[in-house]
Amino acid sequence: MTIPSSDRASSAVPKAPGALPLLGHLRQLLSDPTRFLTSLPAHGDLVEIRLGPRRTYVVCSPELVSQVLLTGHRDFDKGGPFFENIAVFFGDGLATCPNAKHTRLRRLTQPAFHPGKLVDYAALAGREISAVTATWREGQVLDVYPVMQELALRITVSTMFASWFTGQDSGAGQVEETLREVDTLVSGAFLRMAAPGLAGLPLPTNRRFEQARRSLYARIDATVAAYRRDGIDHGDLLSMLLTRGEEGASLTDAEIREQVMTMFIAGIGTTAAMLAWTLHHLSLDEELDASVADEVREVCGGATTRHEHLPRLETLSAVVAESFRITPAAWLFSRTTVTATELGGHSVPAGSDILISPYILHHRPDLFPDPGRFDPGRWIGGEQSWVKAERALTMIPFGTGSRKCIGRDFSVNNITLALATLLGDWRLTPANTSPVTISGRSIIEPRGLKLRLTRRHEASEA
Repeated sequence: MTIPSSDRASSAVPKAPGALPLLGHLRQLLSDPTRFLTSLPAHGDLVEIRLGPRRTYVVCSPELVSQVLLTGHRDFDKGGPFFENIAVFFGDGLATCPNAKHTRLRRLTQPAFHPGKLVDYAALAGREISAVTATWREGQVLDVYPVMQELALRITVSTMFASWFTGQDSGAGQVEETLREVDTLVSGAFLRMAAPGLAGLPLPTNRRFEQARRSLYARIDATVAAYRRDGIDHGDLLSMLLTRGEEGASLTDAEIREQVMTMFIAGIGTTAAMLAWTLHHLSLDEELDASVADEVREVCGGATTRHEHLPRLETLSAVVAESFRITPAAWLFSRTTVTATELGGHSVPAGSDILISPYILHHRPDLFPDPGRFDPGRWIGGEQSWVKAERALTMIPFGTGSRKCIGRDFSVNNITLALATLLGDWRLTPANTSPVTISGRSIIEPRGLKLRLTRRHEASEA
């Protein structure tokens, strides 16, 4: 809430230790981001860190998350180091636009995510998942994250714009090029957030960043133009975005490009990271993996997993929920204060950067006992459920409030559908002894994850 200056709290915001001159806490954030972030709640519910010379306030409790994202919504707007940098290529997409634009864009975009449309999207995604897993072979070792990136790209493309990979330039070459462009943007956005002074320098990384942005923009614009010309409903998300809403209202081509770019990057990144992390967690627990496979076979009967199967995959749903808790793909997002504000008993000036980390909340031991342990049982047979945890703001992988990710169910459905399809047929086990490490960029990703494929006997006998 905004309060008169005479009544504002005056206690100093606790500062995280270890800041270096000029660099601030960049070394800790870049070298071991999750360890650094989970250390912050010990200093308070609101902690000051430095990104270079830039002062940033990190929110560490559900109560303050509620104030920033719910009750004090008007005092905080999209902005801060994270969104300022991804907005370079997202534009005014739903994830980055200011509050003043959000209501209109949300209203025009929401029909594309109607529950009825999710059934159609699941059918499109299912074909891509089956096509990719059909190429897998017994004993093959997967470099899991790149493989999941390609699978996520194909799922995202099939559900968003079915004609993207058609024509003379379709095939593996375009898939690889698109993934390189997405990877360049994801990497560049995080570096610009952590070290904003680099953005304006004539560096090779900045040139690659700009080239990737222009290339994806051009491809999206060409696809939108083609859809407008042929006037055909392809049954995909882009067709829905082109549909006029109430009273003839519609998105402009520029707005469609920004929404598509947002959903495209977020869809690929979140889906790939969460698929890879979930496979990693299951590869370390043979009993849990077998339980998931048994459930999939019982629910789906050996057939291709479909949308109507998803509500009955209770064990797999709990595994996905726990994966989103322990390794949330979207691990950082930010706001900026519109006016001078009181937050957690501290005065926060107007124009301040506020950083919110789902990873911090998800790893607080007072909210989730033994938070570093992967335990889907947290979500099975007890009072705790993902929905309740989201309402309590202890679990916020998709944010909350009016700015909660519009694609939450779309993303979770695609991830669950993909896992059910591949886990029904394949057991994935660690292929080496090297540790899997966390790569903290705009999306938290696994590095060094190599898994060996073993076909399940029941599937091969069928």
